[in-house]
Amino acid sequence: MRLFFVYVLPFVLLSFNFAEGATVQGADNTEVSVQNPKRLVVINSSATETLFALGLGDRIVGTDAGSTYPAVAEKLPKVGHPYRPSAEGIISLKPDLVIATEDSLPPATAQQIRSAKIPVLVLEASDKSGVDGYKRRVRMIAKAFDIEAKAEKEIQRFEEGLKKINSSATEGKSAKVFFLYAHGAASGRIYGTQTGPHYLIEAAGAHNAAESVEGVKDFTSEAMVKMQPDAILVLKRVSKNLGGTEGVLKLQGISLTPAGKNKRVIEIDDSVRWIGPRFPEFAQELNTALAK
Repeated sequence: MRLFFVYVLPFVLLSFNFAEGATVQGADNTEVSVQNPKRLVVINSSATETLFALGLGDRIVGTDAGSTYPAVAEKLPKVGHPYRPSAEGIISLKPDLVIATEDSLPPATAQQIRSAKIPVLVLEASDKSGVDGYKRRVRMIAKAFDIEAKAEKEIQRFEEGLKKINSSATEGKSAKVFFLYAHGAASGRIYGTQTGPHYLIEAAGAHNAAESVEGVKDFTSEAMVKMQPDAILVLKRVSKNLGGTEGVLKLQGISLTPAGKNKRVIEIDDSVRWIGPRFPEFAQELNTALAK
């Protein structure tokens, strides 16, 4: 009996702890059993950034094409479009866990991956509920990896960054900012409430000129003129596609707004449509630009 307690019991307890792992309920209401995963495929750039912020980046073996930050993420194997990743590509990387947001992974693709006996943890959409949504996603990841203390530090860093912005926002408070997303001069989108750009503009101490719109709608010049924004916010790659600031100002309707008359176009990082670890940094950047 003594030999059992000395030599056998420790191994029994060790096996029990390993098997226990963690069970996490995803945003798609699917429970996922996680046991210290070592090979991760991550879909959604903000999710990828969050994994790196939590010290889990060295476990990532693949991402979607939009995950390009930090620089090391750009070199990881890619599994396709940020909203239409390839199930076959994901499975081929032999992950022991796939992490994605509900806005980036179609349910049919998730089912296909699960059919291959690979667990899929679906997080809330990366632009949902602003800062609170980001906190929930961080804590969900933390629960899966049993790193709750590290997650709380990340959340504290995030909140402290936002507090600094709020205390310094002065001139930007009254500005109406219009976020313009476009693939070209002939097509565009308006980002109203409950979108990443809306929360970013508010965090910067300004107002979303499209706050009468909910979600994402097609762009119209009539709507632009009616909203009368003081500044136009565009992604750097969108500005480049449109021909820079002069190209943005040539879009129909913009010349009839204060932003157009004052040639006030602000470029910002391509990932701001999603809320991730650098959100306070982007909000500070916008706040500084508006205060000039």
